Amino acid sequence: MRFLTKLLLFTFLLTILDSCTNKFEEINTNPDAISVASPEELFAGTVKKGLDLIGGTLNDQMFNTYASYYGGKGGQFNRYFYTESGLDNFWRQFYVDVLKNNQDIIDNYSNDLSYTNRVYISKIWKSYVYSVLVSTFGAVPYEDASKGMLATRYSSEEFIYTDILNVLKEAGENMDPNGDALLQDPVFNGDNTKWIKFANSLRLKIALRISEGFPALAQQHGSEAMANENNLLSENLDNVALKWGLEEENWSFNYRRYIFITANQDVVPYINLNYLLNLKTYRDPRLVALIEPSLSPLTIRDEVFKSGSITEKIIVEYELPYFGRPLGGNATVDGWDLNGNDNILNGVETRRYSRPKVDVFMAQDMSYNLITYAELNFIKAEAQLKGWGGSKTAEQYYYDGIDASFQQYGVTGENEFKNRDGIKWGTSSTGDRHLFGVVNSGISANPLDKITRQRWLASFNQGHDIWCMQKRTRLLPLIDQFAPDGALGLDYASLPERMAYPPFSESVLNNDGFQEAVSNLSQGNSLYSELKINKPYTPTKWETIIPEFNQEFANNFYGDSEDDLIAAGITYTIL
Repeated sequence: MRFLTKLLLFTFLLTILDSCTNKFEEINTNPDAISVASPEELFAGTVKKGLDLIGGTLNDQMFNTYASYYGGKGGQFNRYFYTESGLDNFWRQFYVDVLKNNQDIIDNYSNDLSYTNRVYISKIWKSYVYSVLVSTFGAVPYEDASKGMLATRYSSEEFIYTDILNVLKEAGENMDPNGDALLQDPVFNGDNTKWIKFANSLRLKIALRISEGFPALAQQHGSEAMANENNLLSENLDNVALKWGLEEENWSFNYRRYIFITANQDVVPYINLNYLLNLKTYRDPRLVALIEPSLSPLTIRDEVFKSGSITEKIIVEYELPYFGRPLGGNATVDGWDLNGNDNILNGVETRRYSRPKVDVFMAQDMSYNLITYAELNFIKAEAQLKGWGGSKTAEQYYYDGIDASFQQYGVTGENEFKNRDGIKWGTSSTGDRHLFGVVNSGISANPLDKITRQRWLASFNQGHDIWCMQKRTRLLPLIDQFAPDGALGLDYASLPERMAYPPFSESVLNNDGFQEAVSNLSQGNSLYSELKINKPYTPTKWETIIPEFNQEFANNFYGDSEDDLIAAGITYTIL
């Protein structure tokens, strides 16, 4: 990474001089005092750049597709491939734009007791950023990179996780709620107590993430965090969310990319069919808070019980306002020999699929959640199952997570929802079949199946977190990418296990470190070299499965009776 040192001063200057408003206020600095820039002059910029990268670019081009939140989105990363230029750009942004100035705070102020809290805050942010880096790529430059060394070793996954968990433990235990605070704090507006809760909650979250690969380390930190629940997020007001701004220089990635300009329909985010199917199956009230209705609804035929009857059925026709896009579009696997005329989505224009809620996920000043109270309850439910302790049962945490999610999105009906088969603790459900009939939205009575499913549904737009959860549990009912990038030479491609290092730039500029890191990967610098934290699994051989087109994802959207259609105010025709 020799190129880093060549760019550091230039990037440092750019970051200091960046014009930011709202929570990323414009900061005037003395050019003769750059080497001793204050934490306030540095931190807002590093957070803004981290938000743009993780919550913006990477979430859009990679993470939300890997979490099956987006369906059929174009671009190489979304089609399970990569470009050298894209990887190199992401890599440089992490190390130069996000981590460098943050490290300067740590280096310059660690020995000054009047900056103790602000140094801890920088360490918490560094731990968060590295938690994303290491769970995305695997071993990455860590120790040497922090010291600004020319030749950088790649620290192992275990070393990095051990260190950042210890850092979070130290910060969570030693920050003084009444001590020094960031005067310009783009995350918590100077509230040290919330930084303490974030440190402890992130520690628990990371502990669970590594529990498959490093169980002893995970249990140590997970148990300690669960033993101090008062220092964890305790309500939705504690949610850790980074927010963009209304000023043009602070617009969100999504607004700038998909609202301000007219984007090609193939790359616009549309809701994944399978994600929407899981919301639809259980008549989840959050659906309307998360998803926009179609601009041009499908007209479908459905079989429902006649009004007032529980035995006589009729065929009705009505408009279906919500329908998602399959991950690989309408592509199928060679050898399936399906008749496209049986696919009710065949020929449907891309623009007709449902999109994420515009005022929530496409706004200029939208928020990106790092961790929410709802998510934390699902994490605590799983931690309790693992024997890490807790003041409640796994079942109680699970229900608390659902309640918190409904409150977060301002919807009601949680009690009815929690009593549905498959959602209710101890029950199971058959669910509805996906478009090809090869997976379904059924939920078993297995507590872990319930917890992971609800965490997935509650964490929309937190693509990286759910990608990591799926690689660790393999429990979400997802399908592979049936329209992968042609460079892969595959008919379909499994969910990537990691993202590749930028192969050219790292091999040229940091070859020794790069080669050592690649040699420790099971399949080299491949998307399919499993990380230590990933659960081993056997990929599905989709060509051996017997599929069939069906429209269960569309049937009984409002209920299974004519009375349900009437109650919903739906215009329908009896055939």
